[in-house]
Amino acid sequence: MLAAILKVDKVLYRAFRIVSITLLCLLFFLTSLNVLLRFFPIYSMGWFDEIVELSFAWLVFTTAAMLWRNREHPQIDFLEVLFEGTRCRYALLSLIECINILFLSVFAYYSTTLVLKAAAASPIFQITRKVFYIAMPVTGVYMTIVSLFFLAAHLRNLAAYNKTKNLPNNDSV
Repeated sequence: MLAAILKVDKVLYRAFRIVSITLLCLLFFLTSLNVLLRFFPIYSMGWFDEIVELSFAWLVFTTAAMLWRNREHPQIDFLEVLFEGTRCRYALLSLIECINILFLSVFAYYSTTLVLKAAAASPIFQITRKVFYIAMPVTGVYMTIVSLFFLAAHLRNLAAYNKTKNLPNNDSV
């Protein structure tokens, strides 16, 4: 079961990575083209804002999910550093992860509600706004599941912590 979950995670991570890199390149290209066409007005890019908005929304949320999974997002860790080498560190990390799970669950719920209620379409390409917004619940659910795995790891470390040596017991992990 765990092997299947890890495989799905790997596929989703690769998909997020491909989407992020592709959209970043697309945004760079379109922005450069837009600047160039302002100096040499040979073609109108009235549709430019729509594609930038759609691309940027997906770029932000897929990149956030990748950063979350790899724990590369900005974080304040002075308490974690303060409790380094103690059992309190794992208790603190577990508490923080519970707060993360609560936030991400609420985020996923309300962004799903937004997607379900969205009825408008973009003015030029007539792309439904649901396509713009669906990145939020997809990545929110993904980050919630990742956080559940983080919480399980913190709780395992907390339970396996060897009080006599002041080090986590690596044999039981």
